[in-house]
Amino acid sequence: MENLSDELRLRREQAGLTQQELAARSGVSVAVIRDVEQGRTRRPRAETLRRLSDVLPLVMSGSGDPLRGPASKAVWLRILGPLEVREHGSFVALGGERQRGVLGLLALSANQVVPMESIADALWGDAAGDGCVRAVHGHVSKLRRTLHHRARNKKLIICRQHGYQLSVADGDVDVLAFRRLVRQAREHRDRAELDAAAVSFGQAMDLWRDRPLLDVPALHNHPKVSALSAERVTAALEFAEVAESLGRHELVLSPLRAITQVERLHERAHARLMIALAGCGEQAAALEVFGGISRRLVDDLGVSPGPELVDAQLHVLRQGVDGAVEIRTSGTQAGPGTGAPTAPRELPPVVPGFVGRTELIDALVRDVVGRRPQPILISGCGGIGKSALAVKAAWQAAHHFPDGQFYLNLHGSTPDLEPLDPLRSLGRLLRSLGVDRAAVPTDVDEAAAQFRSRTAGRRMLFVFDNVLDVRQVRALLPASPTCGVIVTSRRTLAALEGRVPYELEVLPEEDCRALLTRHAADPATGPATGPDDTEAQNAVARQCAYLPLALSIAAARLSVRPAWTWRTLADRLAEEGRRLTELELEDRAVRASLMVGYRDLDPAQARMFRSMSLLGVTELGVDTAAALAGLPATTAEDLLDQLTEAHLVQTAAPGRYCVHDLARLFARELAAEHDPPEERRRAVLRALHSGLAVARDASRQVIPVAVWRTTLGPATPGAGPGFRDRQEVYAWVDAEAAQLPAVLGSAAALGADDLVTALSAALFFPLYERGRWRELWEVSETGAAAADRLGDPHHRAVTHGDLGYVLADLGRLDDALVHLKVSLAQHRQTGNRRGEAAQLDRLGVVYSRLGRFAEAVGHFRLSIDLESGQGNRYGEAITLTNLGLTYLRGGDPEAAVTALCDALSGTREIEDLVGTAIALGYVAEAHRRMGRHRESERYFRMALDADRAADDLGSCTEARHWWGLGLVHRALGAADRARECRRNAVTILHDLRLISAGERSRIEAGDDPGTPDVILRNL
Repeated sequence: MENLSDELRLRREQAGLTQQELAARSGVSVAVIRDVEQGRTRRPRAETLRRLSDVLPLVMSGSGDPLRGPASKAVWLRILGPLEVREHGSFVALGGERQRGVLGLLALSANQVVPMESIADALWGDAAGDGCVRAVHGHVSKLRRTLHHRARNKKLIICRQHGYQLSVADGDVDVLAFRRLVRQAREHRDRAELDAAAVSFGQAMDLWRDRPLLDVPALHNHPKVSALSAERVTAALEFAEVAESLGRHELVLSPLRAITQVERLHERAHARLMIALAGCGEQAAALEVFGGISRRLVDDLGVSPGPELVDAQLHVLRQGVDGAVEIRTSGTQAGPGTGAPTAPRELPPVVPGFVGRTELIDALVRDVVGRRPQPILISGCGGIGKSALAVKAAWQAAHHFPDGQFYLNLHGSTPDLEPLDPLRSLGRLLRSLGVDRAAVPTDVDEAAAQFRSRTAGRRMLFVFDNVLDVRQVRALLPASPTCGVIVTSRRTLAALEGRVPYELEVLPEEDCRALLTRHAADPATGPATGPDDTEAQNAVARQCAYLPLALSIAAARLSVRPAWTWRTLADRLAEEGRRLTELELEDRAVRASLMVGYRDLDPAQARMFRSMSLLGVTELGVDTAAALAGLPATTAEDLLDQLTEAHLVQTAAPGRYCVHDLARLFARELAAEHDPPEERRRAVLRALHSGLAVARDASRQVIPVAVWRTTLGPATPGAGPGFRDRQEVYAWVDAEAAQLPAVLGSAAALGADDLVTALSAALFFPLYERGRWRELWEVSETGAAAADRLGDPHHRAVTHGDLGYVLADLGRLDDALVHLKVSLAQHRQTGNRRGEAAQLDRLGVVYSRLGRFAEAVGHFRLSIDLESGQGNRYGEAITLTNLGLTYLRGGDPEAAVTALCDALSGTREIEDLVGTAIALGYVAEAHRRMGRHRESERYFRMALDADRAADDLGSCTEARHWWGLGLVHRALGAADRARECRRNAVTILHDLRLISAGERSRIEAGDDPGTPDVILRNL
């Protein structure tokens, strides 16, 4: 905004402040504010601007602080009110409600993946169907065109497995800026820096304009919107406490008024507003607030005002007699049977060496304070750090509960100890509350009633650790809204009323290294950590499945063995057969922790858990799990959900489940102990046959003309409904690719070489077309080795040809020639002319990449001659495309265009959309090399359109087309467009694991970064 007077007035009105309130908050006089707003002061003093900017997010010349307002950023996305996108202070027009809904959902989970199904469910609800996922793709595509054009320095919406992610910095989205400011405010408050805390809280609250996503009705009841509104309330209440401590009640009038207009029945917010109004001398207004909410509580809920509202009313009525708020809940009440009035402080110490989870702890504290008395539930598998996290969060929340902090271990997952029953638990709690042992009731209901009575109106915090089930903890829950509760359990406790669930995940790699270092950091007992130890520590973290329990045991073992290094430890843990034994130390053991959960399973659940280890994979779908267990899919899914509830299994995505490595090794030990070898073999063969049926269906969908690949090896039953299009195949490939080498390894270990070669052949095109070449390399190597063991020439021809093809694309050209020549010889031996033609084409590709152009052209001509008259227009078009590319490499772009246009005629005739896109891309490249940049740009855009028409988005081919278009834009002087195209290309290549994160960063940071090798090899 060019005019500071207009800007100041707009910012002040958006914040709901009068000139007098702004003056009180900023320390700038009303006269100066009035002069600035009326334009009489064009250049206010820097100090004046700084003070105003501490209160309102004003734009300051030269300031790079993202909190100075939307006009200082290239893109500023605001969801704390109506959805807005701004570019340099101007509003950016967005599409319809569902497009806005997609953007709102992504912003609510900024920098996190939002699954496609979650987007569809949120926007279409019960009407969500198969077409909704495609509609989501369309909305994202339009948003990308709108946002990426403006965010010239980065790609905002990126595709991740099963969903999308909005990739932004804290200053790009108001909700992230709000959370960062609240964290800063709490840090200042905890260090007793109350003035600084008030400034940060004030800036955070100023970012709110209204309800989140006010103009996106479809999301009004979304859980994340509700949670975000709760964050606002919690922050405002904490701000009010700070303001009260400073005697600056005027600071919180505006945010509390805004919140009570929305949260019409929130008693604590209204109580705080009454106190703030009274502190500003507005006792009458405070009593009006009390009267209004009292009527609403009676009319809407049929209840009277609670203790905090009553306390606030009393405070207002005695204003001037006692300036501080007397909260009725403070202090320990004495009564019959009570001991000393000292408030209990029973929290155990924070675990030494606790690392990470900072944002999660902030969220836990916010919820345990703001959503009391709802129990905050931390669930997760054994050894993941639930108890340590609960204690850490409890300590940080303790100052909100001055009347006592209680800790009770219910031993629901403690080896060799019986879980506490409710009566024993209540007895311990009542004794902590000062009740004599003899006076503790012997009836559960009576004891629970006495517990609720003694906690009523008192600000107390309860941590119930290691809860087995809901029955064990339900009677222990206080009823008073002044009490906070944290519960930890291996189960999700779905039947626990009002629970606020937090499902704990494993530690990120960086935090794992920090934990390892802290537990083995003493030079007298453990090795110092040097720069060369990072890789070994990362290996230890992987082998410990990133579980804090396993990591701490591993580090402790290292600390008492001076001769060991991090590499020594990593090498010992690398042996799967002894890993669980290595992770034992005195009374701590990963195996024992897992056994506690396993013993709670019924026989069907236990059998399912054991069977999940048999394929040697960490993630599998319902159909594979059902085949392993020999059960119908619906029964298997029920059992998997029950194992998920017990946190022995995790949900990776809808219909997919994963087992971390240590649990898998534990399950494998149990399977070897309980299940006969022949039964285990039959289970694996069932899963392999099931997987082969699915792979064959995927192959038919991707390359229908190569149906012969689905006949190699044993016959299989149908694969159910099957894939409907290429995108469904790609989604399946993305979900399964990382597991497929292990699956083929399991088949090879059984000696099922016919299954191995069949799987290898069926998986070739689905993996290749998706660009998953590294996984395909491992699959093809296993397939070729199995074919060699079988000795069948047809199997050898197919598998060695596939291996040579993928090696060529990975740049291993000499190795590729070896395998392609083996394949060619085997095809000639069996008289397979079409197979011979395919290998001649592939050999021509390798010779072309080696710069041996005459040999390449000769092989292509021989291939075309063999294909001629056989009706294989598909193979002929591929060879013509490769011939054109060879002419291009050899410096004859005109001949290249001729051959490529012949290829296009073939691909269009047979409606080969992928082949058409590839040929168009090479025609575009030929024109670029001839300096015909406008013509090249036209063909690259046609190629990208063909990628979309072929559902070939996210492929290496699409990445190559984006890169070429970027080179054209650069030649035409459009540097911004060139950078955007490069970003699109490297994002795809990185998602396909074809370039490293470092190479991606280098390319995105440079203006002329050079073409990645993976693209050069295909040009």
